[in-house]
Amino acid sequence: MRVTIYILVMAFMAMGWMSCGRGHKEQSEAYAEADSLNHVAYDMRYKNLSVAIKAASRACQLSEGNADLHAEALNNMGFCTFMRMNFEKSASLFRQALKEGSNEIEHLISDIGLMKICQRTSMNKEFYDYRNSALRRLKRIREDESLISDAHEKMRLNYAISEFHIVSGIYFYYLEQRQESLQSINSITPDVLENDTAQSLYYEYMRGSGGMFEAPTREQVITGEFGCLTNCLLQSRKGGYIYFEANALQAMAELLNFRRNREILEKHRSGVLRLVNENGLPVDSLPLYYARQALDLFKQYGDGYQISGTYRTIATYYNYSGHPEKALENLKAALQYVNWHHEKYYHCTDTTDRLRVYAPGVSRSTELEWIADEGIKTIPEWILRLREQLSRTYAAMGCKAESDYNRNAYLDLLDYTRQDKALESRYAALEKESRQLNVLLSMVVIGILVLIILFVVLNRHWRIRNKQYISVLKEVFDLCRKITSSVPADVNETDEIVAVLCQSVKSDFYQIFGATDVKILLEEDGQEGEAEEVPSGFCEYELCSPDRKKAVGKLLLALPCPLRKEKNTLLHLILPYLAWTLENGLNLVSLDDERRRVEKEQYIHEQHLAENKRQNMVKKACLSIVTGILPYIDRVVNEVHKLQSAAYARRADVKKGKFEYIDELITRINEYNEILALWIKMRQGVLSLNIENFALKDLFAIISKGKRSFEMKQQELVVSPTEAVVKADKALTLFMINTLAENARKYTPEHGRVELSAAETDDYVEISVSDNGPGLSEEDVNRILGEKVYDSGSIGMGTATDTEELRKQKGSGFGLMNCKGIIEKYRKTNALFSVCRFSIESTLGKGSRFYFRLPKGAKKMLSIALLLIAGLTGLGSCQSSVQKAATPQKTLVYDTLLSVANSYANLVYDCNVNGRYREALVYADSVLRYMNLHYLKYSNRRYPLLKLYRDDYEAAEQTWLAQGFATDYYILLDVRNEAAVAGLAVKDFRTYYYNNRAYATLYKQISKDRSLEEYCVRMQQSANNKLIALAIFVLLVVVCLAGYYILYLRHRLHYRYNMEQVFEINQSIFSVAQPSEDEETDLAGNILEKLSGEMNELIPVADMALALYDEETSALHYILGGTDEDEEVYNRMQRCFEKKQVMWTDEAAWNFFPLNVEIGEDSYCAGVLAIKTALPCVREDDRLLVELVVSYLAVVLHNTVVCVRRKHYDIELAQDDARRTSYEENMLHVQNMVLDNCLSTIKHETIYYPNRIKQIVDRLNKDENITLQEEQQQLQTISELVGYYKDIFTLLSSCASRQLDEITFRRTEVKVDGVVAQAEKYLRKITRKLPYTLTLETDVHASLSVSGDYVLLLFLFENLLDEAARYPQSGTLKLSVYEENGFVRFNFTDTRRSHTQEELNDLFYPVLSHFHEGSGNGLQGTEFLVCKQIIREHDEFAGRRGCRINACPCTGGGYTVWFTIPLSTRK
Repeated sequence: MRVTIYILVMAFMAMGWMSCGRGHKEQSEAYAEADSLNHVAYDMRYKNLSVAIKAASRACQLSEGNADLHAEALNNMGFCTFMRMNFEKSASLFRQALKEGSNEIEHLISDIGLMKICQRTSMNKEFYDYRNSALRRLKRIREDESLISDAHEKMRLNYAISEFHIVSGIYFYYLEQRQESLQSINSITPDVLENDTAQSLYYEYMRGSGGMFEAPTREQVITGEFGCLTNCLLQSRKGGYIYFEANALQAMAELLNFRRNREILEKHRSGVLRLVNENGLPVDSLPLYYARQALDLFKQYGDGYQISGTYRTIATYYNYSGHPEKALENLKAALQYVNWHHEKYYHCTDTTDRLRVYAPGVSRSTELEWIADEGIKTIPEWILRLREQLSRTYAAMGCKAESDYNRNAYLDLLDYTRQDKALESRYAALEKESRQLNVLLSMVVIGILVLIILFVVLNRHWRIRNKQYISVLKEVFDLCRKITSSVPADVNETDEIVAVLCQSVKSDFYQIFGATDVKILLEEDGQEGEAEEVPSGFCEYELCSPDRKKAVGKLLLALPCPLRKEKNTLLHLILPYLAWTLENGLNLVSLDDERRRVEKEQYIHEQHLAENKRQNMVKKACLSIVTGILPYIDRVVNEVHKLQSAAYARRADVKKGKFEYIDELITRINEYNEILALWIKMRQGVLSLNIENFALKDLFAIISKGKRSFEMKQQELVVSPTEAVVKADKALTLFMINTLAENARKYTPEHGRVELSAAETDDYVEISVSDNGPGLSEEDVNRILGEKVYDSGSIGMGTATDTEELRKQKGSGFGLMNCKGIIEKYRKTNALFSVCRFSIESTLGKGSRFYFRLPKGAKKMLSIALLLIAGLTGLGSCQSSVQKAATPQKTLVYDTLLSVANSYANLVYDCNVNGRYREALVYADSVLRYMNLHYLKYSNRRYPLLKLYRDDYEAAEQTWLAQGFATDYYILLDVRNEAAVAGLAVKDFRTYYYNNRAYATLYKQISKDRSLEEYCVRMQQSANNKLIALAIFVLLVVVCLAGYYILYLRHRLHYRYNMEQVFEINQSIFSVAQPSEDEETDLAGNILEKLSGEMNELIPVADMALALYDEETSALHYILGGTDEDEEVYNRMQRCFEKKQVMWTDEAAWNFFPLNVEIGEDSYCAGVLAIKTALPCVREDDRLLVELVVSYLAVVLHNTVVCVRRKHYDIELAQDDARRTSYEENMLHVQNMVLDNCLSTIKHETIYYPNRIKQIVDRLNKDENITLQEEQQQLQTISELVGYYKDIFTLLSSCASRQLDEITFRRTEVKVDGVVAQAEKYLRKITRKLPYTLTLETDVHASLSVSGDYVLLLFLFENLLDEAARYPQSGTLKLSVYEENGFVRFNFTDTRRSHTQEELNDLFYPVLSHFHEGSGNGLQGTEFLVCKQIIREHDEFAGRRGCRINACPCTGGGYTVWFTIPLSTRK
């Protein structure tokens, strides 16, 4: 029986085992099948969505019980339902996958899937929540990435990484955050995409269609994007990826919809176009062909979102092709797919709840009700694009109401879809962090209490180690001395400072602390909040100087184990020395930077000076034409005199010859006048005004310095104080004030009074010079103000009591003419200067007041104060309410320009309301103009400027926002919107597209709620305050522990205390000797005062003295402590300095210590320190400590006094050069402006007389019936005209020539090689875009130098090369330079063209046929006249007469222009 039972039991056990085996085998097979189906679903997701859905569903069923497989299957299911646009189910599947198991990679994929849903449905805040979660997961996975060995796991990780960056890039692209989008897509490395074709196609497609291709120019961007799309298309066709094939075709259609893009691709990528154009279709029809192909493929794939988008692409094509009716049909079809999605997934039975292309009378769009009220997960970006195209389509059809309906719907959705919700996500994270910090703070307080208890326990252990600590302190002393003397005085770079410090302390740190490596990181300005990641294996220490709160840098030590407390204490004793040495080195570098800044400023002045000198030379050449007219006038006067008085001139043949000769002379004068008029006309605007805001008190101070000239005439000069600020040219304003003051001094009698003052109004500042002189009559005032040119000799003569004395004082009168001319130039410059005026108020016998008005300027200090106040009001504690508005960081200067712009913006709106759309665009352009003027006025920048349309679609207001420029952006927002509406109404779609895009981008940036941002900032400040409190708690504990240690153990640690006291003294020295610009005497006195108190802790000190060596006087400078001068002490200090040896005594007397510094192999003595001890000092350790203090003092004084003083001396030299150049620049600028006014006056006032004379001469020459009496009358008329013409011409030309009395020629030694090299560079620059090529062959003898003006010589070559480059033929120019009879001869040969000697002679004379207008704003044909003038300058001022310029034909063809410059005799 028992055997039977046993057999039955064994049989049942075998059956159970077999049953379990079969069950386990079946489960394994199911898991294997599920794994295989997961692979199928993943591989087919972009090829056949239906197959992928089935495979993922079956895998989901089979993988029950296996968390990893089930999570992967759920993720695949979520992806497929997402592609079917079932967002609710897709989100549910992804969240279910997050709960499955602990596979971080699959959870990361689930987070990314939820990111895709949030991005597609414009749930921006939730997008950031899931993105932050994905980032945290990715960081954890990266830490353990080396442990992943399974190939499938690696493939899933690579998929997750690439999908994360692509989804982030898409999100930022739709938010128009281009830089973030590019950064995301560029984060994908090739190894991530290596074995995943689908993700590679996705990557190529996004770079080609998502605005994620980066290139310098638009053409390169277009060709690059098309190349990516072509690669995507060809690879997707090869691999059967229907989805990406359709997407690539649609994106190519979108790209080719723009005609400009098609032209670019035909020009630069014609081969690629032919590759993807299998049927050889015309390029203009390719967008429609590709879009239709994409539509068929998307329908085959079953993606309603892309089908709708393709219909929109086709509609875009028809809109650009001028067929809006066809576009409307496609847009209606696209909108139906939105309704289809709504009906299918949200079971909407209300047929009125549908999107329509036009719904009149509806106050709120249906789609906004879906999103905002009903919470339906539709695709706002999808609808937004359709509404925008419908608006444009209806506009093209002339349906204004329908167009406005769709545009309003588009604008309603814009706020919802384009707002970045990063701050809301950040707010939630900060709330969580705040709670954690509170817990941490509590834990730290508890930990501090525990630490105090532990310290009491370990107190005995510290006592045992004191002796070892003292021995280490000596090593630390030597190390600190090495640190403070390690930085060389000629250091130039911060990296060099760090390298020297690290090298000097590396071995000692290894010996004392066991540090295997030492690094120093400097704190850079503007990056305090960006904590640089500390390399693994390094410990971080702050480097902070004594009496300084801000750290100068960080010390990183590679320690094998954490430092013990005593070692850590030693390290903290060393850190201030490192910090001080760093600060001192950085101060030396900053002084070098300051010197370079001053040199850069000088370079800028040099450039301005060179340009002014060029303009000055051109005006001198122009003036030479003026002086060339005078001989012709003299000949006319002579011939007219002969006709009137000579008897032989009454013969008919002689008379006729005389008339013809006079006619020839007048013709020649007219030709010169025409050249002069043409030249002046073409040069208008070249001489620019240097407009700036400046205070008048600086100019008034300059006038006050000239009081001596008034006192010599026993006159009183009163300069009224003023705080007025004007906006004008500073140099010209000083010229005008000086001219009026000098006139007042000249004509005011002895004991008179001259007053200079300024009066402010709301719009302008009136600057006046008044005197109590004889005054002017009303007739004289009207003549000065009303006549362009007047005879200054007659002014005041009718009312003067002493006409002879007045005649002696008379000048040319051209000073006042120039003042009037400058004011007129201001008025023509800008509407801002319409307030400018020059006038005179005068009463006979009482005096005169000459005044002029300039526009009022902005006070810089007031603006800075307002900004500071605005910044301070933004600080405060964290508030509980999120609704508090943020305080603006900048103060908006709302001036008249913005008011005018706002008025024009209102007119734009009114015009649109009343249907005057073209007029609205004109007003919109005016708004942008005044906004540009406001930007130019307050930004101190010249670009970018606003435009109504730009080809590159870049909006200047985005750059303004990035620069932080404060203006009224709501004006821009309104005008961009109204311009888009007007452009749409007049069918100017380029203007519409540009302004609509600018409006959308600007709206996103300025309409977001900034109160949340401020609250987040305050929460961050609160967190920081808690961290600071945490640090303070720790610091307080450390201080308390140190105090406890000193109070209870000081009597046992006296020697150790003395050692530490040395450190304290040195730190005091360092704190006093912080880098500054104070004089060395103050520094020495402060150091001596500090030492007197601190040294008593080491040895009893009765008195101290300090002597510093002055390099300039080569003598010692003595500073005494509390006693009077003692000659014996001075002598002993001098002997100690000379011997450089310590002079110790054992008695209570004076001891002397030389301040020796070792710098490399050299030794330097900075001075002598004398200490008078109160008690005998016999202990050796006391002497050692004092000598240590002296050695530190020597290093500090050498670095802060000697080195810094040398740097300051270099800076002062550079500043002197910059001031000299600035003075020359201003002088030339004023001279050029005055010359410009003189030449313009000559042109306007003298052109009438030659024509009138010519008319009379022509009549006398042709009219044979004229009587003798009439002939004499006409000759008398000619004589009077010629005489007056000569007088006024002589007056004006002499006044102009008088402006050239100031010599602007700067004679230096000029290297010929350098000038020739610059000429070659200039030729390459001007011929870069020419259709023909010019080469310059040079033959220059080595080491040649000339004595001349470098700027003028370079300008001479520029003129020669400009003239040669105008001849449109390729060829060779030759330049040979050699020495000849004490001169350097330059031969400039043009081999392309030939001239006769007569033609070449005419090159250097004003011949009207040579002059004609150029393509720019210049006059062509003046080059050789300018060259001639430059050679004249060198002949007069270069130091040797004999400079010549001429031209001659070449024997082999061509011609040569040669000139000579004096050879430099300097050695």
